[in-house]
Amino acid sequence: MALSMESHSNHYVPAQGYSDKRQLEAPRVNVPPPELNYKDGKPTFQVQPVPFNQISEQYGNPGFLRALVSSNTLDMTHSMLTWQYEMRRNAQPILPFLFLGPSSVARDATFVKDAGITLLVAARSSKSVRTRKSFLDPATFASSTGIATGTLDFDHPAEFISLVKPVIKAINDHLEATCTSTPHLTRIRGKVLIFCESGNDRSALLTAAYLMIVYGIEAIAAIQMIQSQRFSITLSDDMKNVLLDLQAITSAERQVSDANAAMTSLNDAPGRDLAAPPRPSTKRNIDDFYTSDEEMGDGLEQMESANSRGGVAPFVDADG
Repeated sequence: MALSMESHSNHYVPAQGYSDKRQLEAPRVNVPPPELNYKDGKPTFQVQPVPFNQISEQYGNPGFLRALVSSNTLDMTHSMLTWQYEMRRNAQPILPFLFLGPSSVARDATFVKDAGITLLVAARSSKSVRTRKSFLDPATFASSTGIATGTLDFDHPAEFISLVKPVIKAINDHLEATCTSTPHLTRIRGKVLIFCESGNDRSALLTAAYLMIVYGIEAIAAIQMIQSQRFSITLSDDMKNVLLDLQAITSAERQVSDANAAMTSLNDAPGRDLAAPPRPSTKRNIDDFYTSDEEMGDGLEQMESANSRGGVAPFVDADG
């Protein structure tokens, strides 16, 4: 048998080159540092939010979210000069009402009380939850007494996008319920702590998604914002690519909202009905009928031509 295999290997060679690279790896996503300005010796940068324009309530009350975005300037002071390794055990405010940190901080009743946390949101591994139902369940923490809790469970980042919308809505609904003056957002009493085991991966992914969906910023800017406050985050390339996918989705949602708003405004314009152009006839004449048949025939010929093309053999004769 071995002789037979050796004989075959001498008669055939690969038709194309082979690669030993791992083709299924996620594309690398490079996150450059933000462009910093040094004000009073401190590295700072600004992220420009996009006004919230959606009419749908899939992420919360649109009126509240418009007021929320317009009332917050994303002026960040980078922690690169002051960050210490031990700070990874603490929680950092990414926004005045949004904290990111590890599960140990979420269990700390003193921190939760002193920071004014009113909602604990855990980003958990579905596999770990199946093994132990109470895994990182904030409702079981002593620190959660009298405050709201929530969870987002996923294993692979590819599952994330389909699950994140209800969590974003729950966060925004909670913030709105604690707001004393919605039109001007004079005060938001609620504060949210998003956490995972380390505070550096799943919870950072959820925090980035919140910034992108609500503030309309791009994936790279969201990562830069979070890393400027919590320098220890470690998003995998899979996670970064999911954020890029989410960026495309949220951008499309905003474009649809803009188009719908423009259409509504146009339809509500005075004299719109009087100026409406006559509708063209939808009936086909005899020329249209035969033209469409000819086009269909051309399409069938192209399909037959494509189907008749031969494939490429994986191996060829060594002498030919």
